[in-house]
Amino acid sequence: MADVLSQQEIDALLSAINNGQLQASEVTETQEKVKVYDFKRAMRYSKEQLRSITRIHENFARLLTSYLSTQLRTFVQVEIDLVDQVTYHEFIASIPSRTILNVFDVKPMDGKMVMEINPPVAYAVLERLLGGQGDQSARNGTLTEIETVLMQRTLTRAFDMYQNAWENIENIQVNWEAIEANPQFIQIASQNDTVIIIVLRTTIGEITGRMTLCLPHLTIEPVLPKLSTHQMLSSMGKTSVPQQVNLQQNLDTVSVPVIAELGRATIPVSDLLGLQIGDVIGIKTGKLQVKVGQLTRFLGNPGLQKGRYAVQIDQVNHTEGDDL
Repeated sequence: MADVLSQQEIDALLSAINNGQLQASEVTETQEKVKVYDFKRAMRYSKEQLRSITRIHENFARLLTSYLSTQLRTFVQVEIDLVDQVTYHEFIASIPSRTILNVFDVKPMDGKMVMEINPPVAYAVLERLLGGQGDQSARNGTLTEIETVLMQRTLTRAFDMYQNAWENIENIQVNWEAIEANPQFIQIASQNDTVIIIVLRTTIGEITGRMTLCLPHLTIEPVLPKLSTHQMLSSMGKTSVPQQVNLQQNLDTVSVPVIAELGRATIPVSDLLGLQIGDVIGIKTGKLQVKVGQLTRFLGNPGLQKGRYAVQIDQVNHTEGDDL
């Protein structure tokens, strides 16, 4: 806290200024700089919290890139362009009057979030899903019923990965709720409420646009204490070992088909059509091929064990990628 001048010191300072012994500019230079604060645009998030949110959405952008590349079978790149806190009014004012707005319900935070998708990006996705080339479309932001269903299904699967991006912070559940073209019809926060916007620069083939996530403060507020770097690293450390254990346990219980192939035969279609009950087909025999899935992994001989047919393994077939 700054020292408070006594009356004597104040009088001496004023006298020095009047006598020319001290310049007024010298006094103002020692004063603390005043920082302008806009109470209508309250900054609710620290830089550390914004960095944590950025890291979460960088992970989501990577997952989304992989998912859309697979679904659309073309070059897709999604990367973060901006993470900032603005008022909800500023967010609505920054997006086109006709666009593609998707509303999601977020549990357990009991809030909602919005993803705005530029029409060129949305139509490029839909064109590819419907078998087109994803060319530039001149439409004005309206979707047909079929396109709405396709967009809903695509985003529902995409936001399953959004839940994965948050799993080290909070186990959230995101459900697609509605789609709208006019931003004035979307009201998930008050005009002056602070929201976090995450702008994702999106490239699909030759089309480039953006997708913007809007997270209201009421949705983020319950998890704010967990967004510090210390808390994030602590959560990641606690979950890494159980995840590895669960992965091993899940792999141990996976069922795979195992088939012992006695032999093969090739016959003309005419003979196949003429087969009758009691006919015998000769097969070329040798070592039994034991297949796991579609691959021959073992060779063996037929036999019996405790009255049941069995195979005695004589040879293991190693393939590229096996751990020897």
